[in-house]
Amino acid sequence: MDHELRMARFAALDINDLRDGPSRASVRRGEREAVHPAGHLWSHALDAEPLALIEHQGNVVLALHPNALYLIDDEGRELQRTTLPEPEDSLGSNLTHLHSDDDGTVEVTLRDGSCHRVFFDGRPAEALGRAPTDQPVRSVAYGPQGKLLLTESHDAMWLEGDTVRMTARLSGPPGQVVWSTTHDGWLIAGWRERVLLSTSGFKRSDRDNVDVAVYCTETQVLIVDNDGTWSAFEA
Repeated sequence: MDHELRMARFAALDINDLRDGPSRASVRRGEREAVHPAGHLWSHALDAEPLALIEHQGNVVLALHPNALYLIDDEGRELQRTTLPEPEDSLGSNLTHLHSDDDGTVEVTLRDGSCHRVFFDGRPAEALGRAPTDQPVRSVAYGPQGKLLLTESHDAMWLEGDTVRMTARLSGPPGQVVWSTTHDGWLIAGWRERVLLSTSGFKRSDRDNVDVAVYCTETQVLIVDNDGTWSAFEA
């Protein structure tokens, strides 16, 4: 996606045969070889900004601005389409997260904290309730013991069903959140902090840099920060 040129492409690439694409100047001039990504298996031009993309039972679900939702197979063919649910609050209908459920449906979380179950068989979306917060929701992480909602005011809320298991105030927007079976809790790579929300409580440690991403191996959890430095997760 190129915001300046107002161009977007939806494509599949072979990660074992990645190629250098055309120059920006070629794209700007609209040259034929620059219309789609280099080495694509298939590619489609999009007429709206992509909002989210997830894998869903061997297919993919693509959300486009303002409220379109598509089910697409691995050859890039449209199977079904529907629309994003309506918000329950004036905080807005902006899409926050898509989640693939094992029952064949897709769980949609909107900025107002409302959660909806979406079907791709013609049935209307089913409202699942709204998070107990008056702050806009910026992201959601899922794990085996519920989900973690992160708000624009940097609150972290651990929900299991309708039960709030724990809440915490973060220093800023987190870089990444993952569930760790080793720690039996949520690892939050945060804004100059590392946070662990677990069944045993809340732990926090200060950091000099901003953590960007979490990488889990079979034996340890590693964090990379904005300085490119890797270190073991400790909270």
